[in-house]
Amino acid sequence: MRSRLDDDGSLVMRSFGQVQELLVASPKYLDRAGRPKDPSELANHTTMSTSEDEAHQRWELHGPNGELRRVDLQPRLAGFDFPLLQSMARDGFGITMLPETVCAQAVRSGELEVVLPHWSLPQGICHAVFASRRGLLPAVRVFIDFLAEHLPQEIERSRLDCGGNCAELAEKLKRAAVTAPRLAVAEAG
Repeated sequence: MRSRLDDDGSLVMRSFGQVQELLVASPKYLDRAGRPKDPSELANHTTMSTSEDEAHQRWELHGPNGELRRVDLQPRLAGFDFPLLQSMARDGFGITMLPETVCAQAVRSGELEVVLPHWSLPQGICHAVFASRRGLLPAVRVFIDFLAEHLPQEIERSRLDCGGNCAELAEKLKRAAVTAPRLAVAEAG
């Protein structure tokens, strides 16, 4: 399963839907390091990347007025292990980019905050990638068909309903934090 694909022509893919990427960090990290109000401030933060590939060591953010900002990363950790990156972010190691479907529950619970909620990242596409349809084991084909039937609904169900620009969601969660202290979201810029 991948949310982005570097196609070298030898792989077959089956798409399951679009996935919104979000920048997230723990409240503990943001309290200690500060909440960035502009993408340029990310250079002063510890980041964790979802790819070891140098081509993906850049975050592209779209602003509320349509402007595009590219941020080159010097990640402290790089790897394509979403659970590990989410765990490291929750533990206060820095800011990372995760698919909304991976981090939505942690954002809702207040374990993670959306960083730069007025800015959005491009959407990725969730794919199953395999070498060839001909050599595909029947059990793998059945599993991929199962994912194709159920994963799009799971993607929709786990959305934060912010379309990548999470400023409104941030405000709702901040208001809720008054009565439930565990809910907190990064300050809107």
